[in-house]
Amino acid sequence: MLKSKDNLGLPMPPPFVATIFGILGLIALRAIRNNIRSGTATSRGWTCTIYANPIRFCLIVSTRAAFVGLAFAEILHAFGLVGDPIANIKHALPFLA
Repeated sequence: MLKSKDNLGLPMPPPFVATIFGILGLIALRAIRNNIRSGTATSRGWTCTIYANPIRFCLIVSTRAAFVGLAFAEILHAFGLVGDPIANIKHALPFLA
């Protein structure tokens, strides 16, 4: 494997990163739309309805919305419009790194 100067391998090209995160963001948006439309949300095999368990429903939908936000930030980063959102998350939450 070819190594770059930081020994992490070759970086992915920015258009590839933007495409992958764009596709994943669209999938998450479609899932959010379907959840709100049907009133049920499924995560890791658990299904909850907005009437039976509204807090869990909101957590599932908001987690997917956060992923859409991350995808949007990664797309902007791939085009050089903002800084690296993953590096910002690692800096803000060091216990996740």
